[in-house]
Amino acid sequence: MAEECVHFVKFSDYDWTFDRVGWLPWNPAAFCLIAAVCAIAYWMSIEVLVLVYVTFKRHAGIYFWSIIFTTIGIILQNTGYILLSFENTWPVILVVVICKIGWIMNVTGFSIVLWSRLHLVVRSQRILKWLLVIILIDGLVCHTPIAVFEFGLMTRNHNTYYRPMQIMERIQQTVFTIQETIMSCLYIYHTRKFLKIGYPMQTRKVVGLLLLVQLLVIALDVILTLFDYTDKFTLKCTVHPLVYAIKLKLEFIVLNQLQSLVKRGLNPGLGAAHSLEDAKSSENRPSLSPTQSPFPSARVPVPRELARQAPRFEAGFASKAGPVVSELDKSSPGESMTDSLSNEGAMLGRGKHDSNQMLTENDEYDLRVLVGRADDVVEKPDDMERQYLGSWGGARK
Repeated sequence: MAEECVHFVKFSDYDWTFDRVGWLPWNPAAFCLIAAVCAIAYWMSIEVLVLVYVTFKRHAGIYFWSIIFTTIGIILQNTGYILLSFENTWPVILVVVICKIGWIMNVTGFSIVLWSRLHLVVRSQRILKWLLVIILIDGLVCHTPIAVFEFGLMTRNHNTYYRPMQIMERIQQTVFTIQETIMSCLYIYHTRKFLKIGYPMQTRKVVGLLLLVQLLVIALDVILTLFDYTDKFTLKCTVHPLVYAIKLKLEFIVLNQLQSLVKRGLNPGLGAAHSLEDAKSSENRPSLSPTQSPFPSARVPVPRELARQAPRFEAGFASKAGPVVSELDKSSPGESMTDSLSNEGAMLGRGKHDSNQMLTENDEYDLRVLVGRADDVVEKPDDMERQYLGSWGGARK
């Protein structure tokens, strides 16, 4: 009995630091904790793979493949950590390679997920290109030394690499936390600006949800950072795959929220973002003249520079296709957007009114100037998905 319990260590005396060498010592509570966390990470990763396959009708694009890439990385890191911690006959070098490849894939992969998501709301290609450059540089600078030091810890010169690994581990965790937070905050900022233009009644709800998701992500990153700065490296390696699996699940909350806006037909440019029920009730109203708007709140002046920055959605959910229009001239400071559009439409001779349409042609004109031309539109959720993937090239003809 004494020989069987020689490797037993009390949970309170368990060594979670970098200084540990060899397999994890036996403790039922510690082993059960690690097994539970790893099992949940496996389960969530498999669930994300299924969700990605079911949610996306087009299995292509940066956003789709970055999620797949990150999820596979979580599975590899989880597997490598288990083989690295519990006694087995696998070659140590192969196990370290599996673990580090998985770590690189899920950390940098998740940053690519956040970057590709920015394509939906950020119209500046300059910002997107610089963010991609930063992601690649951070990955190269932070991943390379960690991988080298990890191999060094597996050699007889463990003490030589211990201190550099400890310092670099804290640096990389801080860098990646700041990087992910910056991209998420950019997404919230530009989404809020877009919703204020096109979905004023939805702004508080959507931005509130985005803030909540981001706070959860930051809290998870803070937990990992605290483990690093308190020298609990083994404990951090245990929960790291689970943390990134949770982040990917939270990513689907953001995606589903954006898709629901499009599917419900809440089109930008309609002022108070009327629902489909409001649109149906308008059928019972008296016929309107060509210069009148079916929605009383449609007279919302919007700065042209903001309208150009907003993601472009077509009015296909609410009405038939409108006429092709030309560029809008600057209106006077006291003139509303609807007034200027009506005058422009009258000059073009396109004031013909069709009582069977839910929107007049001038209102269509208003909508198109606010949200984009017919060569760069989102007509259905699939189109929004293509733009969301980061490879948007306009509506398919």
